[in-house]
Amino acid sequence: MVEKTKFDFLSEAELYETYPESQFQSFEDIGPQEPIPMALNTLELSWDRHKSFMRIIIENEGTWHFKELMGKAQVLSTDNEKGRLYLKATPILDGETLYLYRDSDSLPHEIVEGETLPPTNNRLCYNRHDVCWRIRDERKPWMDDESRRLVKDYVGDISIEWNREDAVAHIFHKGYITIDKNDVAHLYDPEIM
Repeated sequence: MVEKTKFDFLSEAELYETYPESQFQSFEDIGPQEPIPMALNTLELSWDRHKSFMRIIIENEGTWHFKELMGKAQVLSTDNEKGRLYLKATPILDGETLYLYRDSDSLPHEIVEGETLPPTNNRLCYNRHDVCWRIRDERKPWMDDESRRLVKDYVGDISIEWNREDAVAHIFHKGYITIDKNDVAHLYDPEIM
């Protein structure tokens, strides 16, 4: 489970006043949604800036919103201009929680050379200002320069978690990461290596 952050203790008004540039989850209910196709698919994962919920889009199938996310998936690529992650997984939506199941027949992501970051509570998020992606080690102090890394892309096997109590649009990778010479972050899930 994701530990509480400093954002969890603020009211909705305090969040917007203190952090106006960030993306905060709506306190409203999502409401009824069509059933999600429970089959292996390519999923587009992103933050819906109009509805203030995380969402997945399955091409030619639809869009589903959620407030909590957990599971395993393959990260195929990112879209840096739009802030999208492309995952391969089987989605199951239970209320406002999205569960992802990685294709059990897929091989683990190849091991690459580069700087390997230790397994920790790595927060992954889109950096709209610099049009790239960020990795933040949540164990380190907030303003510690060593806690934040900017990368061009994410690929690999993600063990993903996002708790509904985290009002900010963060996802976490419970595994380790290697950053290659091209500044691509390769995600590894120790449970499937």
